[in-house]
Amino acid sequence: MPHSKKRSFVRSSPLAFIVVPLALAAVTAALLAVLSFALLQPYQMMLGWFFDNATSSQPQDLLANAGTVIDGGTAAEAAAQPESIPFSSITYPTVGDRYATITISGTNVDAPVYYGDANKILNRGVGTYMENGGAGLPGEGKTSLLAGHNNTFFNDLQHAEEGAAVTITTHYGVYTYEVTGTEILDYQDTSAYDFSREDENLILYTCYPFDAMGFTPDRFFVYARYVSGPVLDRNS
Repeated sequence: MPHSKKRSFVRSSPLAFIVVPLALAAVTAALLAVLSFALLQPYQMMLGWFFDNATSSQPQDLLANAGTVIDGGTAAEAAAQPESIPFSSITYPTVGDRYATITISGTNVDAPVYYGDANKILNRGVGTYMENGGAGLPGEGKTSLLAGHNNTFFNDLQHAEEGAAVTITTHYGVYTYEVTGTEILDYQDTSAYDFSREDENLILYTCYPFDAMGFTPDRFFVYARYVSGPVLDRNS
């Protein structure tokens, strides 16, 4: 009895030349998709973390709300301020935030104040030193160290005389200081400031001489004592 010959689908049907490659392509695509998901998932998580943090860490203009009511007054009305404010009630600035303005009587100094003192911040206004636990914001009872470029925002610092009033208007209160003296020191001279002090005081500085362009080793310091402004109370 002769054997019957069974012809395979591949050899007998012209559709095989279309269906089989398509099936192989579909299987390959599915495998690649699974593999890609497994390999890229950690990077997708990292990208998500990066963009989430980039969004949340955008600098804020805290001073835009300087009219926030403080015991019936506003931050622009020093007479309406309380003697102290609970530290927990203020929004503490983060790097790049604008939180204050500074003016000095008898000079043309009138500039925005930012938290941090990187060069990109100093190109926008006056910067606040923040890398030492002894340095702080107005009201913290520490040394506030503010810097500005000598050819822009702090150019007129050279005209700050003893007795001049320095006014720093923050988003939580108005602070007044009185200039007690000036000094020219090397930028590496650590005697220019004392972060171990436990009293409220202010130091302003810029590059010297005032017409210098580019790097210069000298700094012009202005020292001022605290006169008024609400204390930031960490115990209430």
